[in-house]
Amino acid sequence: MLPNTIFIEKPATPSLNLPLTLISLKNWILIKLTGKDSIPYLHNQFTCDIKNLNINKYTFSSHCNVQGKMITNMYVFYFNKYELAFICPTNVYKKQIEILKKYSIFSKVNIIPDYNVTLLGVAGSNAKQYLSIFFKTLPNQINTIVHHQGISVLYFHLPKERFLLIVHDNSLFYSLLKEAQFLSAQYNNHSQWISLDIESGYPYIDILTSEMFFPQAANIDLLGGISFNKGCYLGQELIARIQHYKLNKQSLHKLTGTIDTNKHNQIPISGNYLMQIQNKTYKKVGTVLQSCQIKGNKLWIQAILLKSIPNNSQLYIQMPQCPDFIFLKKQ
Repeated sequence: MLPNTIFIEKPATPSLNLPLTLISLKNWILIKLTGKDSIPYLHNQFTCDIKNLNINKYTFSSHCNVQGKMITNMYVFYFNKYELAFICPTNVYKKQIEILKKYSIFSKVNIIPDYNVTLLGVAGSNAKQYLSIFFKTLPNQINTIVHHQGISVLYFHLPKERFLLIVHDNSLFYSLLKEAQFLSAQYNNHSQWISLDIESGYPYIDILTSEMFFPQAANIDLLGGISFNKGCYLGQELIARIQHYKLNKQSLHKLTGTIDTNKHNQIPISGNYLMQIQNKTYKKVGTVLQSCQIKGNKLWIQAILLKSIPNNSQLYIQMPQCPDFIFLKKQ
């Protein structure tokens, strides 16, 4: 378990200026699958190609309903030669497992959340050098996941090199903390990881935005998380039709704004609507996926917007506690 006294939420730092930082990732959870049918079963549920997944790589993916709308998104990988696993948003995993189990009646597969591991982000300057103190081999852009005794390490190259650690060994976890303190590392909760995901264009579909969007609207196709060559899976017909006929009318964006901390004590949350004034009336043009406060009272938002919205448009958040926020669409 992560010590809450260390990982207290602070305003996030953009990747360009981020020092070595350890990040609590309690907003993500590890799910394991076992059983002889786990590979073909998951292959027929998720949008990615499980059967051809390299054991040394993870893949972006999404899990959709029969209408092709995302239940959530995840990172999928082999935990060992015979077991699959994925990391998904914490507040949606119970819903996701319930749906997966509903379709697994005739398959020999066990779907189990792992509450005993710690998910830890390592980012910022010298992140690789810091981890090299503990591990001779680290993942990279070619082999994006590496397993060691008591820990697995995932590699992300955007917005700058960073790592996601799945820690099974508590003694190793506290050794990581001790060395980080010696190196004067910073600590933050998942808001720092959110800021890095917003910079990277990595979506986060949680319980409040579940079953609202097709995966193409969240860039899952651009991230390699949809296979258009494999057989059927839930929502496949509609997802393929959208791709083939170029019917996707939404896309993922980073929005920036400011927040008056003396006036507002809460930032926008997933599911909040983004509005634009058109013909003197407010029209919904997008939905918030995640947000974070950046140092200096700045605010970053990840949102799915209509593609028709021009760059630099003024957008307003529909949120009772802060109705006067204004955001600019990313250039």
